[in-house]
Amino acid sequence: MIFYTSVCMGCKQEFKIFEGTQKYKQYKLDHDKKFLCDLCEGNVVDQARKNFYYKNR
Repeated sequence: MIFYTSVCMGCKQEFKIFEGTQKYKQYKLDHDKKFLCDLCEGNVVDQARKNFYYKNR
């Protein structure tokens, strides 16, 4: 399986971007683009959901 390695924008750790994913396609187009690892991306999504629910009470 083909992959690229990138540094996470959130936790600053290296992670792999595997072939066939949306991140892989974006990385091939622009190698300078910053990405989040799956764990940090999940945390961002969770925080966004929490903020959305609290604001719409």
